[in-house]
Amino acid sequence: MEGVSKIFGGVMDAKEGNVRNLLSALDEHQSLWTEPQHELQFYFSKIGTLLGTAPTRDRGLIALSHLVPQCPLDILEEKLQYYVSVCSKICNQKGHVASIPLAYNVLKQLLLKSLESSDLNKLAISAIPKLMDNITSSIDPSTHASTLDFLETSMLHYPGVTGSAKTRIEDFLYSLVDSEDPLVVERTGRCLVQLQQIRGGGQHGSLHKKTWDEYQCKLVDTVHDLLGKVFAHTPETFDLDENLECLKLPKLVIDDEPVVIARRVVNRLLNLISYLEEAIVQPYPVAKPFRPMKLLNVVIRGHSVSCQGMAKNTIQENLAFGMLLPQIQVQLLKVLDALVLVLKSNMIPFGNLITDLFDQCLKGTLTSNAKGRKKNYIALRSKAYESIGLWCETTKYASGIEECTDSLLEHIVKDVAPFESEVTLQVNASRQKLSAKAKKKLQKEQNAATSLAKTHSTNSFENSKHLQSDFGNETLCLAALRCLVKILNAAGCFIKPIMQKLIQEKIVSLCFSVFSQLNTGIRQNLYFEPNCRKALLSALHAMIINPHHLCPPPLQYGVHLFSVVQVQDPSGDVRARASELCRSTEVLVHPRKEVFYFPVEENAFKDMMAAKRKHPLNSQFFSAKRSYDANKNPNSFEKKVNNVEVEPTMADVEEPVEDSEGHEPIAIVEEVTIVDKKSPDVVYNLNDSENGRNFNSGKLQKSLNNKTVESSTIEIVSGEEDSEVELVDAVDVLGKPKENVEVKAISSEKNVKKNDNSECSEASPKRQSEAGAQAENNVTSGKKLKQNPEMQDVDARVDSLVAEFVDELNDDV
Repeated sequence: MEGVSKIFGGVMDAKEGNVRNLLSALDEHQSLWTEPQHELQFYFSKIGTLLGTAPTRDRGLIALSHLVPQCPLDILEEKLQYYVSVCSKICNQKGHVASIPLAYNVLKQLLLKSLESSDLNKLAISAIPKLMDNITSSIDPSTHASTLDFLETSMLHYPGVTGSAKTRIEDFLYSLVDSEDPLVVERTGRCLVQLQQIRGGGQHGSLHKKTWDEYQCKLVDTVHDLLGKVFAHTPETFDLDENLECLKLPKLVIDDEPVVIARRVVNRLLNLISYLEEAIVQPYPVAKPFRPMKLLNVVIRGHSVSCQGMAKNTIQENLAFGMLLPQIQVQLLKVLDALVLVLKSNMIPFGNLITDLFDQCLKGTLTSNAKGRKKNYIALRSKAYESIGLWCETTKYASGIEECTDSLLEHIVKDVAPFESEVTLQVNASRQKLSAKAKKKLQKEQNAATSLAKTHSTNSFENSKHLQSDFGNETLCLAALRCLVKILNAAGCFIKPIMQKLIQEKIVSLCFSVFSQLNTGIRQNLYFEPNCRKALLSALHAMIINPHHLCPPPLQYGVHLFSVVQVQDPSGDVRARASELCRSTEVLVHPRKEVFYFPVEENAFKDMMAAKRKHPLNSQFFSAKRSYDANKNPNSFEKKVNNVEVEPTMADVEEPVEDSEGHEPIAIVEEVTIVDKKSPDVVYNLNDSENGRNFNSGKLQKSLNNKTVESSTIEIVSGEEDSEVELVDAVDVLGKPKENVEVKAISSEKNVKKNDNSECSEASPKRQSEAGAQAENNVTSGKKLKQNPEMQDVDARVDSLVAEFVDELNDDV
C-alpha cells in the first residue's frame, strides 16, 4: 500500500503499548524501505530524537529493535556508534530498569546485523569489550533473560573478543545457578556451553574437546554431590566414587526449616541437570567426547530410590526430599532422552540398562487403588512412557523392549482403561424340594456370599463420597497410548502371540465401547478428550500393520471402526484421522497390482515434449535457467547431437529488411527438431586412372577421412502475417537425405526477400553455384520426401528422438 510510510511519525508518537502493534502492521506493507534516502534519514533521526529523552526512550528502543534487521547498511554504519553508546549507558544501570531488556535486545540485533558488513564488524568488535563490563552478578533479576540472550549472541559470533572476559562471564553465569525462572535456566545452560569454546580450539580442536570433557565431568560430579544430599537419610544400593571434582558454585544458603532446605537443594539440582541436558544437545565445533556410562549412572542413581522407600524414614527433611523426588526423576529422564537423540545407535549396547530402568520407574509409581479418581505420579509416568516411545522410535528393532513387554503392556492397559462403575448382584435360589441338611448348607453359603458382597461394597468407591471419574487422567492415557503405538511399530512382531491377542481384544473392545457411547449423551471423562480418541485409533491401526505371524490382525474390526468414526465422531480432527487411517487400511485390503508398461508412441512423445515447452508454467519454473542460457549464448542457433554440428548459414537465410518505422523485424525460432542421418556414401569410379592411382597409394583413403559434410540449408519463405515456416529437408547430390531439420518460426509483419544477386556478390562464385544447385535439389527432394515418407530411415529417427530426450532431461536437470 502506497503512502503508508507517511504516518511513521504518528506511529512513533503513540503510547508504548501500541507501538509494537503499529510497527507490525506497518511492516506488513514493506513500503517504508522503498522511500528515498532522505526520507529514511528523517525516520531514523526521529528515532534518535526519541532516544535522547528519558520519557520517550522506550519507544525509540522498541522502534529501533523492530527496524534494525531490515535497515540499510549505509544508514546503520553512520549511526551504529551512537546507538551502542546509548544502549551501553542504559545497561550500566544509569537508566530505568524496564529499559535494560529493550537495550539488550537492540544490541543483539546490532550484533546480528554487523555480520553483513566489514565496517559494522569492526565497530562491533571495538564495542563488545565495553559492553562486557556491564555484565555483573549484581544486575536486576528482571534483566537476566535479556542479558543472557545478548551474551549468547556475543559468544556465538564473536568468541575471540569475548574470550578476554571469560572469568567475568563465568562468575555471572554461576551466580544464576539458583534461579527459578525456566527461561533463565535454559539460556544459562546454553551460555555455559558457549563458554567452553570462546578461547580457541587449538590444533584440530583438541582444546575444545578437552574443555568440554572437563565441563562434562565436573557437571556430573556436582549432580552426584547434590544427589548425595537428597538421599542422605535413605539407604542406597548405588556405588559411587568419593573423589568428586565439582564446579565452583556459590555456597548454598542453609536454613533451619527442613522444607526450605529441601526446596533449595532440589532447585539447584534441577538446574544443574538442565545444564547437563543442554550440554548434550547443543551444537559444538568438534565432536564431543561423550562418556555414556558416566552419564547413565546419574540417571540410574536418581531412579534407584523410590518415594515409598524414602517414606520409610519419617524424618521431616527426608519426607520433604521424597515429596520433590518425582521432579528430579522427570528431569533425569530428559537427560536420557538427550543421550538417545544424540548418540542414537551408540546407546544400543546399554539397552538392557535402559529397559530395566523403564520397568523399574513404572513399577515404583504403580498404585493399586486408583480407580475412579486422579492417579498418582501422572507427570513421572507420562514422562516414562514418552522416554520409552523415543527409545523404541530411535533404535527400532534393536530396542530390546520385547524383553519387558509383559509388565509394560500391563501398565499401559491399566492406564488406558476408563473407570467403570461396579454393581453387585445377589441371586436367591429356590428352596423347594430341599432337605433340611441341604437348606442349612445353602443358608451358610448365602450368608458367606452376603458378607463378601458387603465387604466388597464397603471397600469400593460406590459407597464413598468422592466423585467417581477419570478427570485429570487424560494426559497419562494419551502418553500410554502413544507409547503403545511406538512399541508396536518397533517390536510388534517380537511380542508373544498370547500378549498380542490379549492387547488386541482389549483395544478393540475399548474402541467399540468408547465410540458407541459418544452420541448417546453419556460423558466418559477419559475419552471425551479428542486427542485420546485419536491415539486410540492410532493404537488400533498399529496392531493391524504390525501383527505377529501366529496372531492375525483385527483388520475387519479396524475397517468397520474407521469407516464409522470418520462419519459420526463429533470432533473434526478425529474424523480426519479416522479417514486417513481408513485409506491406509484400504491398501491392505485391496493391494495394488503390477502396472503393465506400454511403450509410448513416437508421435505422442513428440506432442508431449512440444506441449511441455509451450506450457505457460514452463517459463515460470525454469525462468532463471533460461535467462542464464540466453545470456551465455544469445545469438547462436547451434545444436550438437552425436558430434554432428548443424549451423545454419546466413547466406542461405533470407533476411527481412527494416519496415517503414525503422524497427527491424525478427524471426523468432520456437522449435528446432534435429534428426541425424548417416553421412552420405561417396562413390568413386576406380576405372578412372587417377582414382585408381590414388586408391593404390592410399591418398583416396585420406581424402575420405578429411571429407566434411556440408550443413543443411535453411530457407525461410515469407508469407502472410503470423505464418509458420518450415525448413525443407536437405538432401545431397546423390538424392540421399543428409539431415532432417524442422524449424518453426513466427515471421515478422513484413518479410521481404533480399535480392539473390546481392548475396551472390558477397559469396564466391563457386559457393554461389553450389548453394543454388543445392537449394533446387532441396526443394525437389523435400517434396519427394513429403510425398514418400516411407523413404525415411526409422532407426535414424529413433536415435534422434533419444538424443533429443536426453538433451531435454539435461536442460531440466
